[in-house]
Amino acid sequence: MTNSSHTYPPRLLRFVAIMLAVTIPVAVGAVLQIASAPPDAGTAVGVALFFVAALAAEYKPVPLDEQGGRTVSLAFVFLLSTQFLFGWQYAVLGAIVSMVIVQVHNRAPAVRTMFNGASSGLSAFVSAGPGFILGWTVSPHHAGTLTALVFMGGAAYVVTNVITVAIAVSLYTGISMREMLEDYVRHSGPAFAIMAFIAALATSLWMINPRLELLLAGPLFALALYQRYAYRSVVATRDAETDALTGLRNHRSFQTDLREALALGASTRSLMGLVLIDIDNFKSINDRFGHQVGDDVLIALARLMREEYGEAQAYRIGGEEFALLLPDDGEQEAYTAVERLHARLWQTNFPHAEPVTVSAGIASYPGSAGDRDQLLRVADGALYWAKNHGKNRSCVYSPTVVRIYTPDELAESAERHARLKAAEGLIRVVDAKDTYAGAHSQSVSRLVEGIARAMGLDEETVEQVRLAGLLHDLGKIAIPDRILQKPGKLDPDELRIMREHADLGYRLLEGLGVSPVDRWIRHHHEWWDGSGYPLGLAGEDIPLGSRIILVADAFDAMTSDRVYRAAGSSGEAIAELRRRC
Repeated sequence: MTNSSHTYPPRLLRFVAIMLAVTIPVAVGAVLQIASAPPDAGTAVGVALFFVAALAAEYKPVPLDEQGGRTVSLAFVFLLSTQFLFGWQYAVLGAIVSMVIVQVHNRAPAVRTMFNGASSGLSAFVSAGPGFILGWTVSPHHAGTLTALVFMGGAAYVVTNVITVAIAVSLYTGISMREMLEDYVRHSGPAFAIMAFIAALATSLWMINPRLELLLAGPLFALALYQRYAYRSVVATRDAETDALTGLRNHRSFQTDLREALALGASTRSLMGLVLIDIDNFKSINDRFGHQVGDDVLIALARLMREEYGEAQAYRIGGEEFALLLPDDGEQEAYTAVERLHARLWQTNFPHAEPVTVSAGIASYPGSAGDRDQLLRVADGALYWAKNHGKNRSCVYSPTVVRIYTPDELAESAERHARLKAAEGLIRVVDAKDTYAGAHSQSVSRLVEGIARAMGLDEETVEQVRLAGLLHDLGKIAIPDRILQKPGKLDPDELRIMREHADLGYRLLEGLGVSPVDRWIRHHHEWWDGSGYPLGLAGEDIPLGSRIILVADAFDAMTSDRVYRAAGSSGEAIAELRRRC
């Protein structure tokens, strides 16, 4: 019986009381039976030897599963043999005493100790039932009868033990009785069957010559060694296929299962959905809250995925990267499945008290791709699209929407992304140096994004305008502080140097492959009437993105405090823009 708390449900305590009420009279009867017919020296030695063997076996139960939560004790062999060789009374007392000694040594709670002792003693007593009912006696000269009797007694012992333990665990955990019985039979049945054979052998050898009992050491040692080897093999396999942090299946398992799923799909002409999932802005969580909180977020997401999709379908394949294999699902079914995860994330409170969002790329076999490598590429391409179009969304692969990049293109994109991140860092330096109040570049970025959306521009253009608005003053990193921070009007030389920032920003971004962002930044000071710089473009010759940035930049400048004047109102700024533009 498991024990994670010393507080037991009342119904379990009532069941333990019933077990004690049944077993105590049996134990008392065993003591009286022995007292009325004391054992001779040979019987006493035999009982003692089998008791010591049962006690030793009880101390070292054999694990049956990879968690080590289910065990089986070889004490069954010695207690069953004791019952047939010396009588039920010795088996009952041996079962109770050996179990109680081990439980006390392991500091088990009193309720658990009493229950396990009662269950073992009652099981040993019931094992004598088949022989008593049939009137059969054990004889080494009747191997068939002996074997049958041992198996029937062993079955009675196992059934009694399994049923009583299953009832107790069911009452404690709330798991159905049927599930508990099926679990015990599935995991313990084969081991008990093998031990019944060994018990029959032990009984026969003792009856022929007690010294032959030494021959039993080989089979018992082999059984224990094999079971422990099998247990360790299962544990090693589980560890090799499981992510240690989240408990999900790992990248190795994912690749193996993906190959097998595609092979099955090819042979049965069935569908298979693949979803690649990436946590949005996970580095920010680690940077701001620490890696322990980041790990807690990963664990929480893994738990949601396990609840939604089960152990066999969810994988952690990288730092903040996860995957789903959805047998028999096409793109739309997979999309619906991922939307459930988005909804669960929105409803979940995470350790850092902020929402967690994910981006997902979805593809299917054979609809999106015909082999494993292609399927991974298109799913990754869909994920890349989702990450670069706002995040917190799922993208179903379509060749008309998602472009699949070559490894060289991906490397170039990663380098470009890193350099843009560096440029964004420089912008914070510019804002700190300049005379504007607050984060001017971020304000302009938000304004241009709002203007672009109000104009109904497509999502890609909106993102490009937002980036250009953020980086529009990048060239000011090269402008001397004495000019940037001058409290009065600039003289002609200072004005000429200040106006170079548009061209400087363009050159800093040149070669990054961010066109038309770099061109928009170069011309964001061109005015409609041609009076701007650096080229004096006018009217429609000024790129649309530059015009949007100009309006947002001027509006933010007019509505922000400067060292030489106070901020104007929004109405005044709009009136001025209408007059000049």
